[in-house]
Amino acid sequence: MSNKFVVFDIDGTLLTTEMKVLDSTKQALVSLKEKGHDIGIATGRDYASAKSIVDELEIDTYVLCNGSVGYVRHELAYELTLSRESIMKLIEIATEYKGQIVFQSTNGLKRHFEEPGESLTNAYESLGWTIPDFDEMYWQQSPIIQAMLFCKQEDLQKYAINEFRYVSWHKFGVDVIPREGSKAKTILKIAKQNGFKREDIIFFGDGMNDIEIMEIAGFGVAMGNAETEVKEKADLITDSCNEHGIYNALKSISLI
Repeated sequence: MSNKFVVFDIDGTLLTTEMKVLDSTKQALVSLKEKGHDIGIATGRDYASAKSIVDELEIDTYVLCNGSVGYVRHELAYELTLSRESIMKLIEIATEYKGQIVFQSTNGLKRHFEEPGESLTNAYESLGWTIPDFDEMYWQQSPIIQAMLFCKQEDLQKYAINEFRYVSWHKFGVDVIPREGSKAKTILKIAKQNGFKREDIIFFGDGMNDIEIMEIAGFGVAMGNAETEVKEKADLITDSCNEHGIYNALKSISLI
């Protein structure tokens, strides 16, 4: 089999529900490297929250913030930022309809409103994450590559801003990314840069923001814990992230 570009989501895929990497997953990644395959990460996380996983698994190619930034051999290879004009519109609408916003740069993230709000708090606490610090001026001081919007589902239609695309990642929140940006598009750019064709991409994921890559990958693997919509797009459904899903899938398709 020719060398492949094997790409993994982080939460619910590389990580168990207890936020750990299984030994079987580590063994599988070592075997992939030994057989000459390239490994990448594609996640909605920013650099700060992904770094520990990148370091632990010794992966040097990663797409972050739903495709707004991409690193190859730990060097920034792609970056797409949100315009300040459109950010101002987002803030105006969120202020009117009591939405909550977290802004992300390549170096970290801050919440825009002093009061975190119920939706933001529920989303972060359900994942065991620490609520970002408050900084009302962050979006004016740092290039913003992604925002997270927390609002009522029925209010989302009110956030119609031409530049933005909204990607659901949790029942309480959506990621706000440039309309022309996506995890899928950035993965395709990096794959081409490294000599891989679309059919060489093998992707593992579980969440709604993984569907776009599942659709463009040469072969898509949905974790057993994946959303139903993700499983419907996959070529293979493996075991859950808690039950050696990555190792078992790679063995079944003879990559390790």
